[in-house]
Formats: sequence, structure tokens, C-alpha cells
Amino acid sequence: MKIQLLISALLISLIANINLPAFAQTSPQVPIQKKELIANANNTEKIQNIKKLLEITGAKSLSQQMINQMLNSMKSQYPDIPASFWNAFMAEIKLDDMVNAYIPLYDKYFTNEEIKGMIAFYDTPLGKKALNVLPQIAQDSTEIGIKYGREAAERAMQKLKSQGDIP
Repeated sequence: MKIQLLISALLISLIANINLPAFAQTSPQVPIQKKELIANANNTEKIQNIKKLLEITGAKSLSQQMINQMLNSMKSQYPDIPASFWNAFMAEIKLDDMVNAYIPLYDKYFTNEEIKGMIAFYDTPLGKKALNVLPQIAQDSTEIGIKYGREAAERAMQKLKSQGDIP
């Protein structure tokens, strides 16, 4: 039961703090028309700009920081969970894959011009300040999320115990 609760808490924390669906690009089986060549060239430029934006914003190091913080918090909350679980969990985390998984989100919600605008913004004094402050905001948000998730799980457990659904 504790392992299931722990896995649920880990998933909630990851979902709340790290937004990452997978990215895959397939090539068409039919000959590419001129219009498609232009679209593919624009898409390639956009993908490169998204990758540049993710690098500028430190997505990889920020993801690592959030995972480490979450893991340390979970280890202290669940001291009975064996180290082998934590080691296996961390071995399954592939930061490059996680960061690459952001690409379709940015592609879906932003145009290439908007991505270029964000890159330009992060080159301004305010943009640089945001880059310096956002990791702390993410860390503080993770702590809030973990605390909220733990309290919600405790309330749910108490409710289930009072209803006799669990011993």
C-alpha cells in the first residue's frame, strides 16, 4: 500500500511540475510537394528555435533540480522504501528525453515568431532576471505541491479508514 501511495505521489509531482509528452517526427511515404518542402523547412527552423529556447531557459537543469528535490522529499517521507526503488526510479529518468518531450508542447501552442520573441525576451535584463528567479519559484512550487499532495492523501486515507474501506 505504501509503495502504491508513493508511486501516486511521484506521478502527481511529476505531472504537476514537469510537462513532457514524447516527440516523434515521421516522414511521409508520398513524394513531397513544393508546399510541403516549405512547411518542413519552416518546421525544422521552428524545432531548432524551440531547442534553443529550452537550452536558454535551462529546461534540463531545472528538470533535474525538481526531480532531485521531489526525490529527497519523498525519501524523507517514506523512509521504509528501499534504496533499490529510488535507484531504479532514477535510472529510468532520462533528462534528454524529458527535455525533448517539451518540443511538441511549444510547437502546439506557439508560432515560430512567438518562439523567436521569447528567445529575444530572455536576452533582455527582465528575461535574464526571470531565468534566475524561475528555478526558485519552481522549487517553492514543488514543495507546495508535495505538501498539498501529502495532505490530500492523508485526508483520503482517513476518509477510507472511517468508512471501513481500509484497515
